[in-house]
Parts: sequence; structure tokens; C-alpha cells
Amino acid sequence: MKKITAKMTALSLALALTSSFAMAAENIAFIDADYLFQNHPEREAIAKKLDAEFKDPAEKLQANKKKIDGKIEALKKEAPKLRSADIQKREDEINKLMREHDEQVQKFQIENEKRQNEERAKLLENIQLATNTVAKEKGFTYVIDANSVVFAVDGKDISDDVLKILPTVKALAAETPAKAEEPAKAK
Repeated sequence: MKKITAKMTALSLALALTSSFAMAAENIAFIDADYLFQNHPEREAIAKKLDAEFKDPAEKLQANKKKIDGKIEALKKEAPKLRSADIQKREDEINKLMREHDEQVQKFQIENEKRQNEERAKLLENIQLATNTVAKEKGFTYVIDANSVVFAVDGKDISDDVLKILPTVKALAAETPAKAEEPAKAK
């Protein structure tokens, strides 16, 4: 019985030491992805670009809505003086205009959301490239989002380091496809 207890103790000790050596080999950092996205140097410029891109269509939709509202108000004022057939005709026209307007609004919203998602994806890709670059430079094996971290030792948050190199990473990403094509052309 003593031999089994001694073997179990030795095995437990070996497993504990092995797991702590394995943990020591893993160098884990974290980033605050929300912070990086909100403070991305290009975020405001992209927001202004999207606002400018969708300003004219939005203004046209607003003007169209005002036109429909004007027709509704006119009908309300003139309804007591009109025959029921004329009222019905105007209501049908207004309903048709409202359906067309709703379709245009829906198309506008879909296109706006699509463009915002495209630009958001570009920013997130840039953040990912910057994170990869910093992690490789500093020798981190894993980088996880700060929202997933329960406890971390000081110095493991690389968010500010990632934020600093975001503008330069875009240039590196643009160069990478060109470098990858050069060997292919040489063949």
C-alpha cells in the first residue's frame, strides 16, 4: 500500500511540475479590441467618408418624406370639401408613395449597413495584423481579448502597443501581396 501511495505521490508531483513547465512556455497577452476599434486612427475619417457617401441619398429620402407628409396634410385640410371618390384616389396615391418610400428606405439601410460592415471589416483586419505583429515581436504565443480575461499580470496588455503601430501595419499589408506575387512571376 505504501508503494502505491509513493507512486501516486510521485506521479502527481511529476504532473504538477510538467504542467507548470508547460504553462511557463506559453506567453499569453491580451488586447482590448473595443478600445482599439474606438481609437483606431482611421475610424473617424472612415465615418466621415461614409457620411458623405450617404448624405445625398439620405437627403433625397427626407425630401420625399416631406412631400408625402405635405400630401397627407393637404388631404386632411381638403377632405371635407372633396367627394369620397376623390378622397379615395388621393389616399391610394399617398399609400403608393409611402410603399415606394419604404422600399427606398429599406434599400438605403441595407446599402448603408453593407458599406459600414465592409469598412468595419477593414479596420478589424488592420487591428488583427497589428496584433499579430506586436505578438510576434514580443514573443507572445497567444493573444486574447480583454473581455475574456479574468486576471492578468501587469505588462501583458499590449493594446497601446498595437494602437501605436496601426498606421504602419496598413502599409505593411499593402506590400505583402506584392511580395507574394513576385516569386510567382519569376517561375
